[in-house]
Amino acid sequence: MESIALNEIIQFTLGKNPTRIREQADEIYSQEDFEKDLHCINTTKEGMGCIINLIKSKCSPISEQTEVKCITSNFLRCNFDTGKIYPWFFCYQFNEGEDFEQQIEMYHQGTTLSVKKLNIKTIGELKINLPDLEKQRIIGNLYRQSMIQSDLMIRQAENIRKFTIALLHKMEENQ
Repeated sequence: MESIALNEIIQFTLGKNPTRIREQADEIYSQEDFEKDLHCINTTKEGMGCIINLIKSKCSPISEQTEVKCITSNFLRCNFDTGKIYPWFFCYQFNEGEDFEQQIEMYHQGTTLSVKKLNIKTIGELKINLPDLEKQRIIGNLYRQSMIQSDLMIRQAENIRKFTIALLHKMEENQ
């Protein structure tokens, strides 16, 4: 498997400077939109590409709900041939892949904490190993399912905590 630089297979579009955006607030892609896309709250469909959050150094597929929103300069839109790269596989590699982590760490060496924001040039130079599309789908779908399961478990734990607190309050009232 050969390593390929991202700028050879992905077309990057940097978001606009917020002061130059004329759209209404609900038409601007927000941090909340990013989180909803990443955590599968919004509906994704094939062929939409991905969004990289430059502040968090995380990647998410673009959803139907956010595909037409205007992105700000904190985000980078990634358009690519989904017949070559499966979006959830790309997100897995970018967010969790050891190869990307090592490459990003090397970029961050010697920079201060306040300057750790990735840029379009650095991201384009990152190298990715692409297995066949079927293996990408399996890995990507497992990653997507793990995101969903993790969120469900967090929600369940919170519900158990709330139930326990309510039960304790009831017990105190009956003393």
